[in-house]
Amino acid sequence: MRTGVVAVALALLVLAPLRPAHAQFSFDARRYGMGGVSLSRDGNARRFNPAYRALKTNSRTSGTPKFSIPIPIGLIKFFKDHPINQLGSDPMFDPKSTAFNPFALTNLIFNPPIFYEVKKSPTPTNNVEFTIGKNQLIMNLGGSRVLIPEQDFGIGSTSRLFDAGAGFGGFHFGVMGFLQYNVSFTLDSALRRALTDTVTGVRPGDTLSLLSNAVAQGGLAPTVGFAGRLTHGADPATDDGLYLGGAVHYYLGATYGRLTGPAQILVGNPIFGTTPAAGVNDTLRTSNKANGRGVGGDVGLVWVSGPFEVGLGVNDIGAELTWSDTKLQHVTYNTATGNLVTTLDTNHVETKTKLPLTYMANAALRMGTGTTVGGDVVNSGRGTIIHVGVEQRTGPFALRGGVSRDQRKRMQFGLGGGLRLGPIGLDVGFFTHSNSLSTQRAITMATAISIY
Repeated sequence: MRTGVVAVALALLVLAPLRPAHAQFSFDARRYGMGGVSLSRDGNARRFNPAYRALKTNSRTSGTPKFSIPIPIGLIKFFKDHPINQLGSDPMFDPKSTAFNPFALTNLIFNPPIFYEVKKSPTPTNNVEFTIGKNQLIMNLGGSRVLIPEQDFGIGSTSRLFDAGAGFGGFHFGVMGFLQYNVSFTLDSALRRALTDTVTGVRPGDTLSLLSNAVAQGGLAPTVGFAGRLTHGADPATDDGLYLGGAVHYYLGATYGRLTGPAQILVGNPIFGTTPAAGVNDTLRTSNKANGRGVGGDVGLVWVSGPFEVGLGVNDIGAELTWSDTKLQHVTYNTATGNLVTTLDTNHVETKTKLPLTYMANAALRMGTGTTVGGDVVNSGRGTIIHVGVEQRTGPFALRGGVSRDQRKRMQFGLGGGLRLGPIGLDVGFFTHSNSLSTQRAITMATAISIY
């Protein structure tokens, strides 16, 4: 009984912090110094808004580099503390070590050590205390108890792994790779009480349930798009005007899977006088072949008036995929053998899935050649993130700052600067984040070389 509950607790603690996972990751220290906002016309703007294909990057005005090369100070320190030739015996990666801490490893996964951690988030202890009697079981997870979520938790994102192609006259032809996943879990009241209540704990006859709902799908999508200017200002040579862009995708799904159902522990009565039972009753749907087919599209608008521009892009409109050859299985737990058993229910059936709508709304104001301020609202399939930032350039120097609201609805902050010498620049950005098991903010320093 005790082993089963501890296993559920550890699984919960590893998965609980996944809520704030970000859909996009950037190596641009400029963005980190501005709170995560993208003030340029590339990057997030082109990814979410097809109308931006009709606009120049305009790097001379906005100071946008062609690309950035990260300086991985964090990796240098990490491999100094964890030598590559000793990773096999490193306590961080060896579950057999008495110093192994799964919470520290989880924090590492969510904060890859590319950049330098100025202030690390505290790692909760993995010590667990038990109070055990014939009809009593109480777990005290210590500081980790505050990590148990009250509502559903999980991860999710819609990503475009690549988008390659070419075009002419406003038309664009290409192919993109797409990946969408959403994994969510919900604790029932009995399981949450067992993990958080240090007075009552587990009750005789309890059914401790962890409800899951997970879906993942991915593939390729040939694309045809167009972007152009509908209206222009008094001087056609400027960027002033209204721009419209759109794209149609023919999705070719390569793989699909969905798992729904509960994982349970049936507590005996009395707790230690009766053998407990584990229960799993999940439904698993998977594709037999790479045969997903569907059509969807993107649309975007950009309006430019002098130094001011605003854009809105929506992706995967009406994107429904039909999988003509899928199978439905039931996953149960065999108490006699202690193994999961998969039973085929139906095979070669049709299943339909949808890609969630994703969007980005952005605005930027460029004042002269030195100051740029702006913000964006981004939703990549599981929660909205808001960024607001500013950049002030004076000669070769740049000063940056910004704030954001992450998917946990916590405020985060950024501050940075840069030095540009001709075609090369050095950028540094400090930013706070809550991408860890702890709810406390950490501070990371991002460094990069920019090529203009």
